[in-house]
Amino acid sequence: MAVPLVAGCERAPGTPPPPVRAALEEVFGTEAVIELVEDPQDSIASPGVFAERPAGGFLLAEENLPRVRSYGEDGQLEAAFGRFGQGPFEFERVSGVTATSSGRVVVFDSRQNRLTYLTPALLPDTVVRIAGVAREGAALGEDLLVGMTLAAERPVGASRLFDRPLQFHRLAGSEVVWSAFRLPFVPRERSYWRSFVWFPYAVAGDSIYVASSLRYPVVILSAAGDSIGEIGTPSASYKPFPVLERGSLMPGSYPTQLPRLLGGSNTLTRISVLGSRLVLTHGVFRQPTASDAFTTFGSYHASLDVYDRHTGAKLYEDIPLPEGSRVLGGGRYLYLLRDRSFPPWQITKLSFRDTTPDG
Repeated sequence: MAVPLVAGCERAPGTPPPPVRAALEEVFGTEAVIELVEDPQDSIASPGVFAERPAGGFLLAEENLPRVRSYGEDGQLEAAFGRFGQGPFEFERVSGVTATSSGRVVVFDSRQNRLTYLTPALLPDTVVRIAGVAREGAALGEDLLVGMTLAAERPVGASRLFDRPLQFHRLAGSEVVWSAFRLPFVPRERSYWRSFVWFPYAVAGDSIYVASSLRYPVVILSAAGDSIGEIGTPSASYKPFPVLERGSLMPGSYPTQLPRLLGGSNTLTRISVLGSRLVLTHGVFRQPTASDAFTTFGSYHASLDVYDRHTGAKLYEDIPLPEGSRVLGGGRYLYLLRDRSFPPWQITKLSFRDTTPDG
């Protein structure tokens, strides 16, 4: 088990020097640029959640359509599955996807109380009912780590809003083995919080890295769900998300006040593992302009920080990302969608110049 340096501890003699600021191409080498091959009768409307497959290739779901696709290492389309509905092997919204060590694919639907298992070829396998709604997940040994709201934790009355549900759960089949990582705030305390917070995470061996998107640090959990440390410190350029007291905003003012208040603020958007390295993706909320409507307000992927996940040392910080790009995830490589808005959909596979992809 990796035992990282807890953030805030005094630096020991012989630890690495302060983090380096560098361009993306100075830190990463390009292994390949792949253009996704599409079925003309079933094209990708907008790339959504992503997962690398253990045997090679990757999974990619649609952002707004109930569709999952499997691709080879070269971007060749291997299989596609999914249609809208509430019946068996139907989806209302694909919010997460992962592959188990056996190659089976697990699809998470944020609107249904079940897990949908598909074969490696994306054929129907099994539907597992669970006691809650799982938004996303990743393989954790033979089990699953899932971000889930348990049925018993759903607010029933005003008093329940002050309960802080545990965000991550280890599932063995349909059974919850343990639960961990508590919600930092609840809607009653920060009325706008839930609209902008999510919980990026990554699994590497028997370690779990998870954080709130609006605050540091990254919490490290063991495979048993115990907190074993923290990692991550923001750079000097990081502009934290403002925490406003309840009552600071009138509900009707959200569309006009929030973009001005949040513009330029940073978020911790994604956590990716590449061998011994932990890569944190930062997002920045757009500064509104006079022509912006509230529907266009959001964050974009702006930069990367890189840590040695075993020691906690920050190696690089504020690595700028190409404009319009989006980090999809990690694994053997860091996968970067070159343009998140328009096809042809191209994914760059990146590896560290100073280490091999497997660490």
